[in-house]
Amino acid sequence: METSGPIYSTIVDSSYKPLRAIFKLILLLAFPIILVFAGVIFVQKYYAKNLLSKSASQDVLVIIPMQETNWQDLGNVFEPIVPVKVKTNDGFQENKFLLDSGAVISSLPRDWAEKTGQNLAFLQRTTFRGFGNTQSFAYQGNMVILLGDDEMTLPVVFTETAGTKSLLGRKGFFENHSIFFDHKKRQIEIRK
Repeated sequence: METSGPIYSTIVDSSYKPLRAIFKLILLLAFPIILVFAGVIFVQKYYAKNLLSKSASQDVLVIIPMQETNWQDLGNVFEPIVPVKVKTNDGFQENKFLLDSGAVISSLPRDWAEKTGQNLAFLQRTTFRGFGNTQSFAYQGNMVILLGDDEMTLPVVFTETAGTKSLLGRKGFFENHSIFFDHKKRQIEIRK
């Protein structure tokens, strides 16, 4: 008597045919679903991140490298100094401003009033309290600046106190822009 193989092989195969068919059907249905989920996760991780960074970069007006200042008692400290072009009687002139979220309004030394075509005699004089509650006087005016390719008018005060720094403050500047300090790339981004 000759046999072609184990007797139970045909019995096992025939009894599991419906299960094999169900398993194949599950694989056929599950595989595309798994691919769709994997694709969605891939898009969220990689493409969405790139799209967000591209849209954010479209709003970037300027990127400025961070500058360090050596303070006698503190060592090297990052100071957010931004070169900005200010419109003067002779065209745009670059001036270095300190980004100061604590300043209510932007400020320039008083000699900039004449440079920008403004006469202190006709500007409103106001009193300010500064660091250490010191009192100083300033004159309210406007300045036109160029930030990237955007020209804008900002309220400004021209300070009487000698040796004051030019500041970009909240009114007109911080309230209309987002400032990002990227310490990893060592740069400042100013966005619309």
